[in-house]
Amino acid sequence: MLKIGIVGIGGRMGHALWDCCQGMDGVKVVCGIDRMSDTLPVGFNCDLAAEPALLKEAPDLFIDFSRPECSMAVLDYCVKNHCALVLGTTGFDAQQRELIKNAAKTIPVVMAANFSVGVNVLLNLIHKAAGILADSDLEIVEAHHRYKVDAPSGTALAMGEAAASARHVSLDDVMVAGRDAQTGARQYGSIGFSSVRGGDIVGEHTAMFCSDGERLELKHIATSRQTFAAGALRAARWLENKKPGFYGINDVLGLK
Repeated sequence: MLKIGIVGIGGRMGHALWDCCQGMDGVKVVCGIDRMSDTLPVGFNCDLAAEPALLKEAPDLFIDFSRPECSMAVLDYCVKNHCALVLGTTGFDAQQRELIKNAAKTIPVVMAANFSVGVNVLLNLIHKAAGILADSDLEIVEAHHRYKVDAPSGTALAMGEAAASARHVSLDDVMVAGRDAQTGARQYGSIGFSSVRGGDIVGEHTAMFCSDGERLELKHIATSRQTFAAGALRAARWLENKKPGFYGINDVLGLK
């Protein structure tokens, strides 16, 4: 039995993960991390703590879709208590990403900007299209609910990374986000990003390859958080008994 802890159990993804675990063979939620106790999923009666250090017992694995500052505390706990980690948090800075990779030398970590199977098929298609349509202008548009705090989304950045990799450039060198005022003509080879925030949009991502006379659009629309929860649990079960290492969703899905 894989004993799982859910970080942010009182949030939208926490609820989706809890629901997805119910009745699943070989998996049991044993604890949750959340500072709020009045938004817990119906039926949750496990160990609850405001931070990992206050838990009564360590789980085998944490699933974390929280915020960078919370995730770093969870990461530290996982290293000290030899817990595996499925990490879906986005918005990490370069130093934090380096700490995560260093921790993966001690514990197994699966990290992904998006755990949807469809999104990860999309990333592979973007990589292929970006290489074939090397001269096309690429624009990435993403839309999320009003409460999302980081922009562009982690998935949008992963789309940009997929395209930049195919074109043998660094995304940092060609990325243009949040155009405003007199920006001048579009620079050849740049990858543009636009973010929309509103309502209860779960997640929409579009890659637009724009050429003279034609446009190719590759798009993914998520209508339920259950798709992310199912993907994260698939990663959790795949990670069981794995050696320490830094893994991606392509490893889980066998797309490499």
